[in-house]
Amino acid sequence: MKTALVTGAGRGIGLATAKALSAAGLRVIGLDLWFPQGTNGVTYDLEDLEGIPALVESLGAIDILVNNAGVQTAVSIERYTDEARRRILRVNLEAPVELIRALSKQMIGRKSGRIVSVASVAAFTAHTDLWYGVTKAGVVSFTRSFASYLGPHGIQVNAVAPGPVETELLRKAQPERIEQLMRNAYTRRTGRPEEIAEAIRWLALDAPVILNGAVIDVTDGCYLR
Repeated sequence: MKTALVTGAGRGIGLATAKALSAAGLRVIGLDLWFPQGTNGVTYDLEDLEGIPALVESLGAIDILVNNAGVQTAVSIERYTDEARRRILRVNLEAPVELIRALSKQMIGRKSGRIVSVASVAAFTAHTDLWYGVTKAGVVSFTRSFASYLGPHGIQVNAVAPGPVETELLRKAQPERIEQLMRNAYTRRTGRPEEIAEAIRWLALDAPVILNGAVIDVTDGCYLR
């Protein structure tokens, strides 16, 4: 039985992804700051970059990594504190890189593995939360870099870039940002976590080997490129 590690699995897209992968027959390890009552998972703050290698070592063999965890400050650049900037950079950008670095060592040894990271339409457009957009653009960049580096070892590295999805993160976003996106959405509704999870599941299990370094837009037309 293959094992998947899903970060940010306590709610939203991460929780939906954990359920989708579990339903597909995988053993799923969820990681988050907290989990709903009755839900099992590994409690860990991804701001602790130094502890990631030991964390990975403690989890055993991981076949699939889903980098989903993310934070959004939802304030203008003038209101950003140093603490908020450091946290969003660490959780959204540096932690996924460190997880890939740590986990890819065992994947290289097995010559197999799949890594899926959650970017955002924010990677490609102006964003009212500047540092959030920067981190998501970084996810796109490191996805392509790691795909180039790890592809020869039989490892696929891809990403999804959702538009507005009905999650806690969206509820925290600035209203003008949501209005801007929804104006162009084909179905005039927000996405559902399980819809993004299905795209992640496909990349993690069914996508052809030639699909590597890709960023799949799941935006309902709110952004086209």
